[in-house]
Amino acid sequence: MIQILFFAFIWPPIKVDKFVLDNGLTVLVYEDHFAPVVSAQIHYRVGAYNEPKGLTGISHLLEHMAFKGTKKHGPKVYDRVIHEAGGEENGFTSTHVTAYFANLNRDRYPLELEFEADRMVNLLLDPKEFEPEKHVVMEERRLNDNDPYGAFGEEFDLLTYLYHPYRNPVVGFMSDLERITLADVAAWYKKHYNPANAIVVIAGDVKAEAARNLVNKLFGKLKGVPVGDDIFAEPPQSGERRFEFRKDVRMPAVGIQYHTVPVLAPDAYALNLIGMILSQGRSSRFQREVVRGKNLAINIYAYSSTAKYGGTFYIFGMPQAGVDVKTLEAEIERQLELLKTEKVGAEELDKAKCLVLAQTVYRQDSPTGIGFTVANWEISTGDWQNINRFPEEIQKVTADDIVRVAQKYFIRDNRTVGFLLPSEKSEEK
Repeated sequence: MIQILFFAFIWPPIKVDKFVLDNGLTVLVYEDHFAPVVSAQIHYRVGAYNEPKGLTGISHLLEHMAFKGTKKHGPKVYDRVIHEAGGEENGFTSTHVTAYFANLNRDRYPLELEFEADRMVNLLLDPKEFEPEKHVVMEERRLNDNDPYGAFGEEFDLLTYLYHPYRNPVVGFMSDLERITLADVAAWYKKHYNPANAIVVIAGDVKAEAARNLVNKLFGKLKGVPVGDDIFAEPPQSGERRFEFRKDVRMPAVGIQYHTVPVLAPDAYALNLIGMILSQGRSSRFQREVVRGKNLAINIYAYSSTAKYGGTFYIFGMPQAGVDVKTLEAEIERQLELLKTEKVGAEELDKAKCLVLAQTVYRQDSPTGIGFTVANWEISTGDWQNINRFPEEIQKVTADDIVRVAQKYFIRDNRTVGFLLPSEKSEEK
């Protein structure tokens, strides 16, 4: 209990100034004057979730093309200017977001915002750059296919979600990448890259009012057109799904995935804690009982993944040499049954709460991290301030909640079970 009170005491609410320009652009400013550094970011509300059949991977492909120049700044100019200014820059695409950012000295962060205002409306999308860059993305697709464990994880989403866009891999399917044209990318860019579909985040050694004035100057005259999400819901699973996935591996694995809830659902907090109880740290149940106690696994972890429109709870384990994957599966199921029938002790629950809160704090220990965090909460929940409610909700979870949630979601009809096994060629070696 002392530990929980300690975390509550050192957890001041995050303070962010939020502005919305007349064109719909959302601006989040986090002031942190500890060091003369600013992370300037732009997050577009578009990712793998938004991609229809035939166009999977297009958001990620457009992210690549965004680094190939604008009408004002040719290819490689952006990289060169940011690096010469002593900064670092990058971008990423995920399920609901395409983002670009640069970390710079406080007097140079306007450079990043100037480039992003330009990239929002003036990308070249040069045909000479498109085919080579598309092949770069296709090579990423091949690399993922050749990674047995990454491909195994993708297979889980394909079988867990039969209808929902959460089955789409961010990098896309190869058949879609092969057929996507530059015209497709240009249309995707025109639809999704506009102020009303974006969030500008400025985190670090800045003053909120000055940041607001700068953003208004650079972005305020751009036209905003709201886009929004089509909302999908996966039909309830009505029976266990099982599969074997064979690759050139020496070390087999077992995975189990359950449907759960979206990020703000009340049960999300208990599911988060269950992941900690099972697999976070050497004293976790999986490490104590399955790895060291019974020597059934060399590696095993569990985590709750809650997103805007749904969630899963995933368990992955690699058996010790000589241990069958079905034996490890049976032990995992036994551990889940214990959560359903025996209340978690106060000390174990308090430790899990501390771990969850500590991880949340560590993700916010830099301007970049806090920027990503507030943008993620703004996009996934509609209000960045939900992050300030998170600690209180975690601390509300009781041992009875853990039992109830385990009983509700960890049922056979709600799960997909997969075995990663050596291919016949692997077995012959």
